[in-house]
Amino acid sequence: MRDADESTPVSTAVSTWRATTAVRVFAVALSIGATISDGTVVASAPVLVVVFLVAMVMSLLEWKSRDLPTHWYAVAEAIVVPTVVVATESTVGLGACLAFPAVVAGVRHGLVTTLNVTLVAGLATAATLAANPDGDAAEQAVSVLPWLAIGLGVGLLASWQSRGSRDLAARQAPYAAAHQLMARIHQLATSGTVGLDSASLATELEAAMLKATAGARCTVFVVDHDHDLRALNPGTDVERLQQEIVVQQSDRTPGAAVVPLRGAQQVLGYCVVVGVPRWTDELDERAREVADDFALRLDTAVLFEDVRSLATSEERNRIARDMHDGVAQEIVGLGYIVDEIESISDQEQTRELASTLRAEITRLVSEIRFSIFDLRHQVTDGRVSSSLADYAREVSHASGLQVHLSLAESGPPLPPRTATEVLRVAQEAIGNVRKHARAKNLWVTFDSDGTALRLEVTDDGVGNAGPREHHWGLQTMRERAEGVGARLEVIPRRDGGTVVSLRSTSTVTPEGETAHGHHRATG
Repeated sequence: MRDADESTPVSTAVSTWRATTAVRVFAVALSIGATISDGTVVASAPVLVVVFLVAMVMSLLEWKSRDLPTHWYAVAEAIVVPTVVVATESTVGLGACLAFPAVVAGVRHGLVTTLNVTLVAGLATAATLAANPDGDAAEQAVSVLPWLAIGLGVGLLASWQSRGSRDLAARQAPYAAAHQLMARIHQLATSGTVGLDSASLATELEAAMLKATAGARCTVFVVDHDHDLRALNPGTDVERLQQEIVVQQSDRTPGAAVVPLRGAQQVLGYCVVVGVPRWTDELDERAREVADDFALRLDTAVLFEDVRSLATSEERNRIARDMHDGVAQEIVGLGYIVDEIESISDQEQTRELASTLRAEITRLVSEIRFSIFDLRHQVTDGRVSSSLADYAREVSHASGLQVHLSLAESGPPLPPRTATEVLRVAQEAIGNVRKHARAKNLWVTFDSDGTALRLEVTDDGVGNAGPREHHWGLQTMRERAEGVGARLEVIPRRDGGTVVSLRSTSTVTPEGETAHGHHRATG
């Protein structure tokens, strides 16, 4: 893939800026030539320098605001240039400079601005002539008006010629801003120089905050789009700490403090620091410095992960649609052909082969449907247990496996990325049992309190679930586990079969039924 600068054409705004800069340079060059021809170049040099500086400053300001519809630059130019030229009685040699403000307005802004700029230039000229009673106003007016008229005419022509470019720029403006943003995100995501993992940044922020405050623990919360608080590094008492954010907006209780993660216009999240015996103003200042240093980076990482999650979900749905509308339909069509062969053939061996082929096609269609279901199945309500139950129910119904569920999920929901990766590991493990284990029973256990988690997928099949050449299931599961800070183990079951275990750093020990916990068999 080429870099964004190589693949993106020159924008309309840049082309317009180049044209207006060329108009200014041409007008100044024409004036210099006229003064050389008249032999007044030395006398006109100061005015030429002033006009050149004004033109260059306006060109620089236009470059800075090239993507914005700023009109006042052209109006200011129409006031300054005629005033300087007419006040110094240099209209004979520098008359061309009187024309370029209107031409620039026509190229950049269009008809209305061209007319306004010409009117402003005329008023500035009239006011300058009226303020200079010693000069010959009539003679200067005669030398000024033709150049103003030329500027108006060329400006109107330029306005008509550049109308298509301006309309195109107006239509593309929202997409240009989005393209610039996405190009920057792509550069950051592929460069590897900027960390965009919210969990890692939360861990770094926790370490920096504890070092600055000498606290015992720091929990980092971010404000989601629905204004709910979500812990990036949750602890055992995350719900109580979340309440501290509400309680301590004005008062600070001993041993705990809430430090806001401040953005430019709003609070992006909070750090709840626990274990500080005495919270002083100096400590508060140090904590806020650390929070301010991490706030924008952490919010950027959260936004990037949201965008990545949306893109991943859309891509999975697209692949599922393509599989359903493409290869699945073609294989079903092959099944009809095999049925036709079996029905018209009078040879027993041919009919047997056709029947075997039809059974294999049916199996392939079933596998494709499972793959489509895998791709589309997601954590919809923030609870892994409900998504696991739905998936297990579908597998049991389609494969005949006796599925035994033990799901106990309490506390706040897992972070979206963690919940999704846990579901994908469970899908891969259950899919392996369904396709390869030749098992009769499948046990799925999931425990989570919002902080730690434990997932086990156990079967009573043939076992021997080690990695095979050109099969990437186990490696993919390990990569997913490492991505959320968990550990994956694949071990033999004592009575035959395999146990796939996914555990976070601290394992959850279930304590009976919870609000989201249930134990049942599906079959």
